[in-house]
Amino acid sequence: VALVIAQLFELDNASTAAVIALLSVQSTKKQSVIVAMKRFTACIAGMLLATVLFEGTAYMPITIGLLLFLYIPIMAKLQLQDGIVPGFVIIMQMYVKGDVSVDFLINQVSIVSIGIIVALIVNLYMPSTENKLREVARETEENMKQLLLQLSRFVRQKEPVWNDEFDIRTAESIKEGQLLAKRNVENSFFRKENYYEAYFNMRSEQIGIIQRVLPSILHFPSTFEQSEMVAQCIENIALSLHESNPAIELLEEVRQLKETFREMELPKTRQEFETRAALLILINEIERFLALKTTFYEKLNAHKITMQ
Repeated sequence: VALVIAQLFELDNASTAAVIALLSVQSTKKQSVIVAMKRFTACIAGMLLATVLFEGTAYMPITIGLLLFLYIPIMAKLQLQDGIVPGFVIIMQMYVKGDVSVDFLINQVSIVSIGIIVALIVNLYMPSTENKLREVARETEENMKQLLLQLSRFVRQKEPVWNDEFDIRTAESIKEGQLLAKRNVENSFFRKENYYEAYFNMRSEQIGIIQRVLPSILHFPSTFEQSEMVAQCIENIALSLHESNPAIELLEEVRQLKETFREMELPKTRQEFETRAALLILINEIERFLALKTTFYEKLNAHKITMQ
């Protein structure tokens, strides 16, 4: 399309418009606009610098070397690196032409403009990632559910060896969700944050808590009455894990469990003391785990984060 438009206007070096259009198409709308602005600025700057050097010295290879010696560091300093390649293409066309005129400069500006504008128009269409985000969210919850059920069995000491499978799967699905959510935000010019970006960030903090607490329970001293209570609580959390569950009741259940611990008799043996201490650390982390979910919903209601 860029090539056809450039040819319709009978511009010299019309094929360059197609090259610039191809280079300017990005993965998100916001990224396309940013890159387009950088490339246009870099091209104009390159043309001005080339005009001064070519007309001030001569159209010689050594001038090209001097130009690059100045052009590349300046663009890097101004954070316009994305425009260096198309800018250099325009510069080389000026070198081949061997003469700088107002008409030729207008021709070059037109080529750059056509290529960038066509790319921006193409980037206005971006397929929705909403269905994929829902799918990844469900996958994350299922993996996290299995991870918590495994943790529950481990606390009961019914599973002798810890398996990292669901830990790894959960982390991977969260990372995928974060990337998709970020792309979804960047495909809107006005949205700063959306539901799924906040959701996957919350899940990332939650899995961080689980990963942090795992080393402390991998060598559980023994199992006592409190072990069964904590294991049952974790199992309830796993079975109730859902995107729409604000976890308020679960958080209250954990706090009641902590209160029950305080009212129980003190440990009678060193082994019981060590086990209950480890269980208390675990239940405190589980409380933080659930608090992240309730805080997420409070912010969701307060700021009305869009789900679109």
